[in-house]
Amino acid sequence: MKILQVGSSLESWGGIERYVAYLSDGLAGRGHEVVVSCPPSCPLDKNINVPSLPITVRRKFDFRAFRQYVRHFKAVRYDVVHIHFSPDFLLPAIAARITGQPLSIMTRHVVLPWTPTKVRLYSTLFDHFIPVSDAVQRQLIVSGVKKEMMTVAKAGCPPLEASLEHALVRKELGIEPDTVAMGYFGRLVIEKGVDTLILASNSLPDRISFEVFGNGPMSDELEARAKANNSRVRFHGFRTDIPDCLQAMDAVVIPSIWEEAFPYAALEAMSVGRPVIASRVGGMPEIVENGKTGFLFEKGDAAGLAEAASNLAAQPELMKRMGDSARASHRTDYTIERMAERIEAVYAAVEGSSRKRKSRWTNFAP
Repeated sequence: MKILQVGSSLESWGGIERYVAYLSDGLAGRGHEVVVSCPPSCPLDKNINVPSLPITVRRKFDFRAFRQYVRHFKAVRYDVVHIHFSPDFLLPAIAARITGQPLSIMTRHVVLPWTPTKVRLYSTLFDHFIPVSDAVQRQLIVSGVKKEMMTVAKAGCPPLEASLEHALVRKELGIEPDTVAMGYFGRLVIEKGVDTLILASNSLPDRISFEVFGNGPMSDELEARAKANNSRVRFHGFRTDIPDCLQAMDAVVIPSIWEEAFPYAALEAMSVGRPVIASRVGGMPEIVENGKTGFLFEKGDAAGLAEAASNLAAQPELMKRMGDSARASHRTDYTIERMAERIEAVYAAVEGSSRKRKSRWTNFAP
């Protein structure tokens, strides 16, 4: 298949950007011809291993980008145009439709509702939707999207590989050898629940520490709050050596208070054999098997987080078994190869039963 992954509104390097990069690699590895549209020299452009199409969509009605897509689609025919994020949901999708591109697919990456107007519009523009988790699909069903127009296909990631020895990294981070270090990796914003982690730290045994990696608009506030509470939460700021830092941890904590769709933080922790302690939100229960690959607690429940962390730290053998199970789960279900297989299967199934194009779209072709 000749496939265009549309990421022309993606200018940072977060979960959706990684999804597009990993999916492109996986599909190319399965013999497909993959192109990614994205802003030139953006992080996504720098991290893909397939050809890029330099188009930037900055707003919902970016007609300059629309004309670029129309010109490109008139010159190149794809088997699949796969779109990932708003505002790409509108004009690039219309350009694909009016130029007769055979198949338009949307991946929905967040657990948020659509209005009835959006449901009607997107159900006309796209042949099929790919929710990244059952939680996302449930929200779309509540919004009014027909279940037969959706196939859940979960993400994958490469196993992270450390470049330095575990003990050396822990020493550089200032972690004592007998400390059970549990790491948070992500942005410091209110919805990530780091304040819950700070409150939980006050109830932890002395030999447990929470290590925070990342920055964001709440960095100063959270550090001040941790200091005022005399908590055992340490902030390491933004790091480029995430694989080293992750493998230096004994477990990973994801205390989000918003509905995480299918976070890469959990998959990456599992890829290096670390158990995950996470809030029971969104797609988290679909990744973390409570009692097997980690523990789940209710969002915002600092006491529940502290109890889970204490239980895990008190049972080294259980922590190792959970880490081994997490790694096995990643190898079985969440590699790039498995991700690509799932998406490829959706393309094939939708292509085989694709509905007839609505001719009214062709009337608007420039």
